[in-house]
Amino acid sequence: MDGSVIQLRLFGSRFKDIICRTLRPQWTALLLAFWLGGCTSLPQLDWPQLPVPWRAEDTTTAPTEPLTLLVWNEGAQTESLRRLLADFEAQTPGVAVELIVAESYETELQRRAAEDTLPDLLLVDSFRFPTLVADNVLAPAQGELDATDDFYPLLADAFRTENGQYCLPREFRTLALVYAQANFAAQGLLPPITWDEVRLQAEALTDLNTGSFGLILSPDLSRWLPWLYQAGGSLFNENGEMTLDSAAASAAINFYIAIFRDNYAGQPGESNSSWAGEVLGKGKGSMTFEGNWIVPYFADVFPNFSYDVAPLPSGPGGRGTVAFTSCYAVTTTANRPEDAFALANFLSSRDAMQQWTDTAAFMPTRISLRAGWLEQFPALSPFMDGLSDARIWQLPAGFDAFLRTFNRNLLNLYAADIEAADFLDNMQRLGTLILER
Repeated sequence: MDGSVIQLRLFGSRFKDIICRTLRPQWTALLLAFWLGGCTSLPQLDWPQLPVPWRAEDTTTAPTEPLTLLVWNEGAQTESLRRLLADFEAQTPGVAVELIVAESYETELQRRAAEDTLPDLLLVDSFRFPTLVADNVLAPAQGELDATDDFYPLLADAFRTENGQYCLPREFRTLALVYAQANFAAQGLLPPITWDEVRLQAEALTDLNTGSFGLILSPDLSRWLPWLYQAGGSLFNENGEMTLDSAAASAAINFYIAIFRDNYAGQPGESNSSWAGEVLGKGKGSMTFEGNWIVPYFADVFPNFSYDVAPLPSGPGGRGTVAFTSCYAVTTTANRPEDAFALANFLSSRDAMQQWTDTAAFMPTRISLRAGWLEQFPALSPFMDGLSDARIWQLPAGFDAFLRTFNRNLLNLYAADIEAADFLDNMQRLGTLILER
């Protein structure tokens, strides 16, 4: 055997004996047992819990589940949302967001509620909000949201109950008069400013030989409500009672249906269309009551169609329109509500909203962004200015059946299967019954 090997073994044996005799066993026993393995005289002691000096501590943690956000598909706006969520993740280390885009939002929301798998946040519109609160789906903010001073009060109040603020309005849209420039120019007409002018111009612009109506209105409660407001009426009084048995409601429905019965107005289905914007784009209508979502629609589907926008006409009770809005609301089952509210605040912040509303489709809900939006889209000012005459598109919890029945009966009213007085009486009784229940 090589001499150097013999010397190394002798040295190792002597070193082991020295270590076993001289080192304090309480500090080194575990080390020696593991490393040397040859000391047979280690005492049996209750060893203190000491760190092993050569073993690194495990500092890893289980990955955090991402926040989940359920929205409906809004096309280009959904892609803007994706970019905003990426910005939030970059600014908030350790927090990821999973965006769930539902093609059938209502169905997906119902399924998740039934399976107790609600996301952390929901995109909620003003119409759904009361029902989701009543069903205990949404969590009140309890001071977690930013101040509402910079938001239009009408829009912020749409998401507030006696429990406080639930979420912040992210955008809004209103109904205005949208009309075909060429048709009005051919008749030498200006947009109507009164009910009487609406009727006269609808008559002048109707051509039954080509199946083109002067006025196109969708059979929907939200499109009839402006007439009710312009007549000085409302769906409910200050006590929350139905008021469709009023003189104002009668005036609104009688004027509205008379234009249809006289063949100066039509509804989209008569032109094999799904909504009023499509009818105008096809050249089968001259004016309608629609929202600013019509702007990107025309740009994409009918880019050569020339149109303009004007305020809705005044009725016996003055002006009136409908405002639509939505928010990002935190659910009661959110796993990390603080992070969820932080995301809601971020998406409603001034910087984020400026990106989000850098389009004609949505208008900013922050007052400080009004001037910038109008400067960018001056021709669309009737949509923005309409907010001062608007009421929120919102009904009490449980009124989905009322909306469906109203819209279905409007078609019966168009067809003269029911008269206006009976129509209002039926809806008054149904609404009262729902409120009582």
